[in-house]
Amino acid sequence: MANFNSYIPLLLQVEGGYQNNPADAGNFNSLGQNVGTYRGISARFYENIIKRPPTVADMKAITKEYAEQLYKEYFWRKVQADKINDQAIANTIVDHHVNAGTGVRLAQQVLNDRFGYKMPEDNKMGPITLKALNEVNPQQFVGIYNEYRANHYRTRSNSNTFVNGWLARLENFAYSNPGTVISSGAIVLMGVFFSPLAP
Repeated sequence: MANFNSYIPLLLQVEGGYQNNPADAGNFNSLGQNVGTYRGISARFYENIIKRPPTVADMKAITKEYAEQLYKEYFWRKVQADKINDQAIANTIVDHHVNAGTGVRLAQQVLNDRFGYKMPEDNKMGPITLKALNEVNPQQFVGIYNEYRANHYRTRSNSNTFVNGWLARLENFAYSNPGTVISSGAIVLMGVFFSPLAP
């Protein structure tokens, strides 16, 4: 079964320090203030956690340990990734859920379009979706899934701004030995990157 401790190092490689790029909607709290993101935690997501608009100081106070706790509770467990057999499948689905909020829906689309399943595309990880994910060829699924990720990201309104980050992120979640990172340039995908931890 997939393990969170094998996923989190990959995530932390693509979700780094503090940034407050005004082109990234995830940097803004509900008051319209650009308070930034830290360790990949967006202001919009963090506001839901602390129940008030976060400040710059709130964002910068997020520790690595607390960020990992948030990722595990609100993304890994929400996707029921511990029930996915293959680590690479779990890694990329959870990562898209972190990055765009639609990781499960995209998996359902891939399963329906390319593997012949017929399931609701409701963005909920239930027994039907889990069973299908544990039946498909992992390497084939991850390759197609990341192509779908690229197509999704390409449609974002801010794609021109973040294209280099998008490509780098997708490379980290190409199929490889579970829990490892492939070398840069090992795959070529036309992808992008979206606001981290958008609700």
